[in-house]
Amino acid sequence: MTWKAPISAAIPIAPPPSPELVKAHPFVIPVRYVACGEVVHASSTSISVDDVHVRSVRPPEPGLSIDLKLFFPVGGVLSRSAVVIDTRGEEFHAEFSDSSELARQRLSEVLWRREASRRPFQRFHTQLNVVLRERERSMSKGYVSNISRSGAFLRLESLPMNGSVIELELTLPEGDVHSVHAYVVHVAERRGVGVQFIGASDEFSARLDAYLSKLAR
Repeated sequence: MTWKAPISAAIPIAPPPSPELVKAHPFVIPVRYVACGEVVHASSTSISVDDVHVRSVRPPEPGLSIDLKLFFPVGGVLSRSAVVIDTRGEEFHAEFSDSSELARQRLSEVLWRREASRRPFQRFHTQLNVVLRERERSMSKGYVSNISRSGAFLRLESLPMNGSVIELELTLPEGDVHSVHAYVVHVAERRGVGVQFIGASDEFSARLDAYLSKLAR
């Protein structure tokens, strides 16, 4: 297991896993997983010390073993192995299978720090061109008004439905165009939609990280 954990001195050392951390709580972070040799960048919906729920445009089949990387705003990147328990629509549930006590304790510490700090991934104002494609609907154009590591807010004239899966052609600076699947998590009438990224490539993830680092500076 690979572990990278820059720990802030302002956050105290976590206690052992509590009953609260054993229960999955809503927690949206970027997730990279490998299933049958295919790499997918997606987003979680909830996490506990024992399992994770992930939104993905192509959920892996139940029973498959997968490798996961969980990207936390506090605690760095945590790599885990897991087995897919079930799938429902564009979401799957996986239980961690590398069940060493050390791995469980480290995830407990990261989740506890998240509860202590409540610091989500930072969003940045921007204006990136985007083209939206949706099943049985005509193509529509708009722009991204803010973006983070796990999602974005899209300004559009024609709004997709809440809970729908859409395909985006997103243009990053220097003209890079990337195809990304996203899940509509909320709709703001006459304004736009908030989305989670649930299907993207390693290249998009790397370019987005580089762009966000520039905005942070």
